[in-house]
Amino acid sequence: RIRPSAEPAVGHARHVLGLTGDLADWASRLSRGRVGRLRLGMIDAAAIGHHSELIRSFRADHPEVDFRLRVAPSAPLLELLISGALDLVVCVEPPTPITSIDAEPLLVEELAVYGPPDGDLDTPTTWGPWVLFPAGSHTRSVVTDALARIGVPLEIAAESHQPEVVREMVHLGSGWTVLPTIQAEHGDRALPPGRPLTSRRLVIATRRDSVRDPVVDEFADRLRKASTR
Repeated sequence: RIRPSAEPAVGHARHVLGLTGDLADWASRLSRGRVGRLRLGMIDAAAIGHHSELIRSFRADHPEVDFRLRVAPSAPLLELLISGALDLVVCVEPPTPITSIDAEPLLVEELAVYGPPDGDLDTPTTWGPWVLFPAGSHTRSVVTDALARIGVPLEIAAESHQPEVVREMVHLGSGWTVLPTIQAEHGDRALPPGRPLTSRRLVIATRRDSVRDPVVDEFADRLRKASTR
């Protein structure tokens, strides 16, 4: 009688043990935020201005994480978050709470008035016409409310979502604007210091009661610590 070899059974057992070890290692790395997926949405001021170094260091520390970044205005980012296309968003605080979204305060940005080269920042009655973010943007609402409070008329000359375009139009004398100081007074073709007008709050937005990869929570924690500093 020919006895069946024990080698196939031993090989199968080793294979199972190997898979079990790999799975345990993967689960451990997942729980520690070493692997996973982070679909991040940020407005440009956050991605390029406030948190560019944080993004760079996080990606360097987590080479195995599937990290995807989308830079866009606040409203489209929140729509993508609600639909499940994004895991975490850093944006301007919405004018009214959104039922399915948790919005945690992150930092407050100063917004200032900037005029053309011959403009008089000390005389609000001379301000305008305006080059602003488009109607419907969260920042536009903050700006128009602040201008209305001090009685400045709102005559719109042009609109753009891109702060670089707005800044250049002010340089060219096409109008006045209100921008976050981090976008107006830094980088190429920076504007001279403006006159403080108001502020806007940036928030960390996540879907309420959602199940998230630990890596998402780790990134949010880094955001909190960076903003505190």
